[in-house]
Amino acid sequence: MIEKSELYAAVDLGSNSFHMIVAEISNNQLHVIDRHKDMVRLANGLNKKGYLSDKKIDEAIASLEKIGQRIAHIPKSHLRIVGTNTLRKAKNSEDFIVKAAVALGKPIDVISGREEARILYLGVAHSLASNQGKRLVIDIGGGSTELIIGEEFNPLLRESLHMGCVSYTKKFFEDGVISRQNWNEAILNARRQLLPIVSKYTTEGWNMVIGASGSMRSTEKVIVENKFSAQGIDSVGLERLINRCFEIGHIDQLDKLLGLSSRRLPVFIAGLAIIKALFDSLLFTEIQCSIGALREGIVYDLSGRLHHNDIRDRTIRKLVTQFEIDVPQTRRVYKSIELLKRISNVKLNESQDDLLEWAAHLHELGLKISHSHFEKHAAYILINADMPGFSTQEQLKLSVLISLQRRKLNKEWLNKLSSQQYLKLLPLIIILRSAVLLNRPRVDISLEIQEITIKGNNVQAVFKTGWLNNHPLTRADLQSEVKYLKTLDIDYQIKETSQ
Repeated sequence: MIEKSELYAAVDLGSNSFHMIVAEISNNQLHVIDRHKDMVRLANGLNKKGYLSDKKIDEAIASLEKIGQRIAHIPKSHLRIVGTNTLRKAKNSEDFIVKAAVALGKPIDVISGREEARILYLGVAHSLASNQGKRLVIDIGGGSTELIIGEEFNPLLRESLHMGCVSYTKKFFEDGVISRQNWNEAILNARRQLLPIVSKYTTEGWNMVIGASGSMRSTEKVIVENKFSAQGIDSVGLERLINRCFEIGHIDQLDKLLGLSSRRLPVFIAGLAIIKALFDSLLFTEIQCSIGALREGIVYDLSGRLHHNDIRDRTIRKLVTQFEIDVPQTRRVYKSIELLKRISNVKLNESQDDLLEWAAHLHELGLKISHSHFEKHAAYILINADMPGFSTQEQLKLSVLISLQRRKLNKEWLNKLSSQQYLKLLPLIIILRSAVLLNRPRVDISLEIQEITIKGNNVQAVFKTGWLNNHPLTRADLQSEVKYLKTLDIDYQIKETSQ
């Protein structure tokens, strides 16, 4: 329980709109004190080859500069900026992320669809009573739709499907015409997206259906204000709204509907088609809307990290158990990492420290599969695994770090990094490789390494005189390490000195 008030900020770079909230948490309750929203429609900027257009990037950066001013005073530990479907898909997302980080003055985390679903559920769950049993929470975004079954604050099933109000507008309603043909094509496509999950979701079951975010709330508002139904989104009101949209016949004329904002109008019919497909596929008859959403979930997740309830720690522990990792060995490696950090000239930030700690725990994950090239098996699992709490960038950097933990350095993995990511990861690669190498005997030993200096591509490790002679296997491994690091044009020198 948090006893004092704390200020947080969350920014959601969605495919349809950018949202920012500044919120206070007092006694575990969230109170929004400022919010900002821009309908950027980032997904509209994706061309057929999967690249964001320069024009759309410029529009997005202009929006982010406004947000950047508002969050400039928020400490980094109390702020998180996340990118969702469009930034997951865009082939030039890294270029955008670099520019966006400059505009915001803070780094951006791109999160997976399933991670988006987890955080979204957290935001919704905190806005509802906790005694409602199982809930099916649905969020239709600009480029994806998240569906989560959960109970209290625990998500039980999480999925993110490739259908959203912006992408479906481009695909099925680009000419603005609302016809039976393009409507039916949109419904059929959405039902095909839903088909793989229908069985397991209906088997799990739920007591109530909760809609989150813009498409759901705008649909509910239009249904109520036009008196198609008394409250919420139900089957009767939904059908009346759909029939009215056919009568209107064109997206540009949907302003005839009471309660529909001009900003929501262009993507309203596509969101409505997805809602109809959800009703038809999952066979529910009513949706109740929630005020909780992804940005509220980000704030609660941040609060958990700061108060010793970081979901990432649970994710690491689960993987350690699942792959039966040798815990005493991971402790030896982590102890050596801590030693190397203390005697190194390099000052690491919190995110770098986290990466090294996670790598220490998980570096032997691949041994469960095969001793040969186990580091490659581990890296492949980690880059593709569902890892609650982790951003896609964190998973990428962790995977690359672990793939390069020993022997020859595989440039295929290094090529996955941007130049900026590589520069930040390089000292971690050297520290992890050294810790793994020094603990190859898999027994507790006294490491008499005096100093490790990392300056650009020059590395020097200094040992107490005589220690390497007493550890000939380690000496031989270090001599091989000199050759391996030449792959990265690193001059690695091993020296001895007396105390």
